[in-house]
Amino acid sequence: MSKTSGNRFRIGITEFLWSVKLFAASAIVACMFSIAVYVVMTIFAEPEPVSTAIAATASAAMAKVEVGARYISPMWSIFVFNTIAFFTASVGTGFLSYIHNVFSGEFSFRSKHRIYATISIKIDKLFTVFYRHIRRTASIFDPGFSEINIENKTDENTHQDDETSSVWDLCGYTRDDYRMFAYILPYTVPVLILVINGMLLGVLLAFFIFNGAMSGYEIMGLQGIVIGVFYTLSYFVFSILPHGIIELPVLFLAASLGYKFAYVQSKAVVDDGFFLGDDIESINKDVSRINSITTMYLRSRYLWSVFGVAIGLLLVAAYIEIYVTPWVVEYVMVVVERMLNGGFV
Repeated sequence: MSKTSGNRFRIGITEFLWSVKLFAASAIVACMFSIAVYVVMTIFAEPEPVSTAIAATASAAMAKVEVGARYISPMWSIFVFNTIAFFTASVGTGFLSYIHNVFSGEFSFRSKHRIYATISIKIDKLFTVFYRHIRRTASIFDPGFSEINIENKTDENTHQDDETSSVWDLCGYTRDDYRMFAYILPYTVPVLILVINGMLLGVLLAFFIFNGAMSGYEIMGLQGIVIGVFYTLSYFVFSILPHGIIELPVLFLAASLGYKFAYVQSKAVVDDGFFLGDDIESINKDVSRINSITTMYLRSRYLWSVFGVAIGLLLVAAYIEIYVTPWVVEYVMVVVERMLNGGFV
């Protein structure tokens, strides 16, 4: 593999900002939705069930670390789960692309077993409407989807004699549908990692905001809402900030790597005309070309260099979270309590 080939996957500010924006949007939406749910529950339910539900959602956000801490120390539990997240968003994105090998093998199996093909076509058609809805939605955000349209292609491989059998006749979806799937597939992992983590942060933020507002209102009335929110937000921010300064950028870095790989591979699907052929041999050839891009990414020195640096940073972040963050939070909350007592008592 040449050094130039490996440079195709280097990330820049564009990829990093994409990760930050998606994470922030997910957190904001989750926070607003959670607060709305809490408000509705408060209006139509008793206070105790509402408090239980709020505590349950916040607890669920930290469940993975708590489970790991049963077997290893909390610091190592945090480190392991954060490392898995980084590995999944970056390296796992590449491994997912090998799923095309499964589909190409299944195409061959369908061509040799007509009964299986007939059943599979009926199953495929159940999801066709869903796939095309995704495509229309995705086209709003990514112009690349509009280019995946074989009706506008003039390549000789896209128009064969009507009497010539096509591998797509064995499917309940079209050639366009599969090309759309190939285009969007590598984006799924980094997107899910950012959305899930963003939503967890948003749920936790909503938990602190709502609890602070309710506690402040119960103690001091309307003016207590602001005081309560300020107090709980101070706790929330400084319980994340010391280690989050390292942890969050590392998460964005992992997603940026996955996004860059997805961009390179998806661009090749459109520009190089992947999956425009009608026979098994053509499909297998395109799968090999995708595998080549994936292998190049997974073997790139750049990927593993960044991964090594990230592991070191995540270890430092885990240490700070367990041994430094609690001390910072305790000190800050003492200052906040003195400030509030001095101003309102």
